[in-house]
Amino acid sequence: MKKISDFDRSTLGIIGLFLVIILFFSVNIIAAFTLKSYRLDLTQAKLYSLSEGSLRAIEKIKEPITIRFYLSGKLAKVSQTHATYAVRVIELIEQYVSASDGKIRLEVIDPEPFSKKEDEALAYGLKGIPVGNSSEYVYIGMTLSNSSDRRRTIALLDPSRERFLEYDITKYLTDLTRAKRPTIGIISTLPIDGRGDPQQIYPKYHPRWAVMKVVRDIFNVRFISRQTLDIPSDIDVLMLVNPKRFNEETLYAIDQYIMRGGNMLILLDPFSEIEASLGETPYSIQPDIDRLLTGWGISFDPSKFVADLNLARTISHTEEDKTFQTKFLPWLAVNDNYLSPEDPVTNTIPVVNLAYAGSFNVTKKEDDLTITPLIFSSKESQLVKTLRGLAPDPAVLLRGFKSGDKNRVLGLRIKGTPHSIFDRAPERNILKQRTEAHLEKAQSPVNIILIADSDFLADKFWTTKSNIMGVEQLYPFAGNADLIINALDNLSGITSLIDLRSKAEWRRPFTLIENIALNAGRQYREQEATLFLELQEKQAKLKKLTQQSSDSKDTLSHEDKTEIQMLQERIITLRSALRTVQNILSRDILALQSAVILLNVILVPVLLVIVALFIAWRRRVRRIQSK
Repeated sequence: MKKISDFDRSTLGIIGLFLVIILFFSVNIIAAFTLKSYRLDLTQAKLYSLSEGSLRAIEKIKEPITIRFYLSGKLAKVSQTHATYAVRVIELIEQYVSASDGKIRLEVIDPEPFSKKEDEALAYGLKGIPVGNSSEYVYIGMTLSNSSDRRRTIALLDPSRERFLEYDITKYLTDLTRAKRPTIGIISTLPIDGRGDPQQIYPKYHPRWAVMKVVRDIFNVRFISRQTLDIPSDIDVLMLVNPKRFNEETLYAIDQYIMRGGNMLILLDPFSEIEASLGETPYSIQPDIDRLLTGWGISFDPSKFVADLNLARTISHTEEDKTFQTKFLPWLAVNDNYLSPEDPVTNTIPVVNLAYAGSFNVTKKEDDLTITPLIFSSKESQLVKTLRGLAPDPAVLLRGFKSGDKNRVLGLRIKGTPHSIFDRAPERNILKQRTEAHLEKAQSPVNIILIADSDFLADKFWTTKSNIMGVEQLYPFAGNADLIINALDNLSGITSLIDLRSKAEWRRPFTLIENIALNAGRQYREQEATLFLELQEKQAKLKKLTQQSSDSKDTLSHEDKTEIQMLQERIITLRSALRTVQNILSRDILALQSAVILLNVILVPVLLVIVALFIAWRRRVRRIQSK
């Protein structure tokens, strides 16, 4: 057989390249039309697939639901970002349509300026984006409606909230398929619903917390007085937020609500940072609630909060006119390693931010109750007196930290049939003309979730907000609201949203860096603490000598002057040594971060290129040798 000439080889190579290109485009075109309903999502978090919660919500649809996507044809001329996002929105909705077996229908509508379609969009609450200085608007929003014309609206689709889009759509689908919304009864000493609620204890104006906007989107909410004599029977879940100062009659009403089979979400707090900022007593004064906990075999120490070296959030701190990054031990970023993977309330949440959280202990095991921990601290944790919370110094907390080498329980679930903590009804409850007899034991199994923090509901711990075209948008950076919604969903018996995977861009930490930084921190912390204690000692001694000299009419002796000078010099040396230790720690962590980034961004691609070049060189050598 004759050898193929170099010219023939080149010709065949070019023909082969063209065939590969044609084959590539052919496969993609055919796949686009014939495999539209098939997807392969290789991302770790399955970012491009419908979550199990969404698929479950679709299965529960009994009547047709129409999604009207209002998309202006001129949108690309005003905002290319929004126009690109619109394509991805349609692709996501088409996944819902494909999975619904005809129960979900998509209509794409172009609301042209001054048309009936624009009037319709405005009537449904959509918000337009102005076109320059003209009176025209373009739209990108949607409505979801069922056969009885119940309607939910997303007024303006914001590309920066793309990661929350599936949650929003599934949330409204779930709401439209429910016969009725569950009713949440709330007793709160914090102004979570803002000004205007008659049950709030703060007279000044306070805006509604973002978490209540999320809760009200899904549930009916009813605030209940802290002096109530009865919990209404139509309350599906009773939620207590930072409960304290209950009278005997209200405590009895709560007790009997549980005895009737009522489920509860209780948020306790040893030290409420939010309450302190409002000028109220931030400490937990709750011997009444303690009676309930004791009856369930649980103790909660209201005089101590949990400090955690592993889970502490990093903040900017200024000391000696220097600003540096440091861990703030009372603020915890509890990641999924410390959230129960077995419980549906916590197993889909990547991180929850807590502040001055307390801890629970099981004091005795009740035969009729099962207690399951949901949220933990790390073993690098310590209980700190709540008095330290009034003016906490991050550096002082770090220097005084001593690990208890113990995981502490920050949240738990109680299931079973508890006994009443009362022998009989208080006098005022009897005079209330109650028709129900006193119940000594729960008539059916109850479900109670306890979390040792209430501050985590506040906006600053889990979300930022912005107002775009009059529409308030939330941008969560932690799963605090998800934790509340999951708990209320679970306790109310509605679980459509509980497995809905959050596609938020939660912080994905450099675990290696954090572990090495933690070990490095331990290495320098003892040295830092020793220097700090000596510094305090020298400063106190200097202050004493200076005070003596100012109080005495006599001039200082030569020895005293010499000692003061030596103390001042030593203090300067100690401060310099402290700064050096802190700078070394910061420098080492920064160097480690740079090394890891360099490894991922530069070194790995370079190695791949070297390997590819080596393979190409080997093939060329073999080809030459074969000739």
